[in-house]
Amino acid sequence: MIIGALYEYALREGLLEDPDVEPLAVDFFLEVADDGRFLALVPTSDEEGRVPRRAVPRKPQRSGTAIVAGFFVDNAKYVLGHGGDEAKARLHPERNAAFRALVDATAKETQDPAARAVAAFLGRLDSELPRILNQRAEWTGEERLAFRWSGDDALLVHERLALRDAWRRRRSAKQEDEGPLMQCLVTGRWEPVARLHPLIKRLPNAQPQGSPLVSFNEDAFCSHGLDQGYNAPVSRSVAEGYGTALNYMLSSDGERRHRRGVALGKDAVAVFWTREAEQAVDVLLALLDAPATQQEGSSPPGVRQALHFAEAPLRGLEPAVFDYKPFYALVLGGNTARVVVREWFESSVRDLKQSLREWFDDLRLDGGKGRPLSLWGLLRSVELRGRDGTPPELASRLLAAVMMNRPLPRELLAAALRRLRVPDKDDAPGFQLYARCALIKATLLRLRRLSPQLPEVSVALDPNSPEVSYQLGRLFAVLERLQFVALGDVDASIKERYFGAAMANPGIVMPRLVRLSTHHLAKAGRERAGRLDRVIGQIMSQFPAEVWPNTLTLESQGLFAVGYYHQREDLFKKAAPAEPATAES
Repeated sequence: MIIGALYEYALREGLLEDPDVEPLAVDFFLEVADDGRFLALVPTSDEEGRVPRRAVPRKPQRSGTAIVAGFFVDNAKYVLGHGGDEAKARLHPERNAAFRALVDATAKETQDPAARAVAAFLGRLDSELPRILNQRAEWTGEERLAFRWSGDDALLVHERLALRDAWRRRRSAKQEDEGPLMQCLVTGRWEPVARLHPLIKRLPNAQPQGSPLVSFNEDAFCSHGLDQGYNAPVSRSVAEGYGTALNYMLSSDGERRHRRGVALGKDAVAVFWTREAEQAVDVLLALLDAPATQQEGSSPPGVRQALHFAEAPLRGLEPAVFDYKPFYALVLGGNTARVVVREWFESSVRDLKQSLREWFDDLRLDGGKGRPLSLWGLLRSVELRGRDGTPPELASRLLAAVMMNRPLPRELLAAALRRLRVPDKDDAPGFQLYARCALIKATLLRLRRLSPQLPEVSVALDPNSPEVSYQLGRLFAVLERLQFVALGDVDASIKERYFGAAMANPGIVMPRLVRLSTHHLAKAGRERAGRLDRVIGQIMSQFPAEVWPNTLTLESQGLFAVGYYHQREDLFKKAAPAEPATAES
């Protein structure tokens, strides 16, 4: 199903119009004269270091140390026999010889003047190599080189008609010689099947040169005496199609890290597509990936659409027409030599849009200005300091909850509460608090759909809430504010010293903080802190002190955090115009 859907995407996007080529980044053009003289090494990157992609002959499948040359385009190890660390350079002469043999054979077959010029250049490579190496300070060996002949203005050598025909004939002959005819599991047709599947690149924890999605590299994985990909026959055209589609979606596009994907932490990437072209995918990518602090006026079009989509319920607008086009999402990671499929979703565009609206409605909190929170931002907000990312399975489950309108994993609630206990040292503590409390609110609301006895969680301050844990969170926010009014900035506020303990064991911590507040009130004076004293009285009148619980459950701790956030926002909104000098002094 996954491979079939990817193959359909490749056909729809026209990625297989010419199955003999694929779009790849070319780092340098190597210009040669008729007689093979080296003329110039032209870098293709722009001012920001971005390397454009060109249609080049499909890269050969290389397994281990196998030496297989590309057709007139390859890396520096093959084209120049140079680059990389010296310990691995022993194969460079063989690589260059393989590349040269292919060029010589093609030049002889086609008698194309550009191919003869490249063959002549490779024949005099030893004398030209020092001049070429001097053009660049360091060669890694991975630089991809394509040839340009002085007789052509714009065409690259491999783009000449004679060489494209030669490459097509060579691939057809190779496919006829290799592999048996078998029934393809995707198309159902009897066709030559792929022995090795294409390598998928730009996945975390995978090999830099790419890893296959399908492989049978151990005898234990094979059956009936079949070898490699013949154990699960997929035709070569389908294999090339799904590989091209995945690499296309994972490739970068301008400022986007992945053209049709979103990084889920540091260990997984989710890609999205529909069977037919659909704008909802662009909106989804922008919603899940765009930094939430981005301003609408300076955002790219996809982000602006996403903002309007998320804000539509606030404006009373219908975001889009519902439809039933199939929608797919695939979460991938790497495990060195293999691609790991972590999640696979299949839904409809209609259900996706409905799920997204409910997701952003669940996240909405007073103070957020209606801006959508990105999945990236939410995961980052619950990362523990000193940790490198969140577990990939947690990110995958979060994405599943977003797109399928499922309950959020309780681990996210625990992670958000755990992160709230640790003082923030980053540049945006206010935003991090907002993101964590929004995630806590969404988790509690979705748990309530399964267990209606759980309390409701409001978007803004609810002064009359009967929930003790919520009122205790409010009380903590007021006590924190009172300390600030009395003492200003201190090295360790009650938030930094007691927030975690008050949230978990309020019956033990809160009475002590209330007693401490009398000293803060005396120091601040009634004139400056009278309003805060009245709010404390209003909150404490909601419940008698003897019912303060010694411990709170995870869900009640979440309510405590949301109550703290609501009251804090309310104090900022009301106090800022009235006492700016006091608050900042």
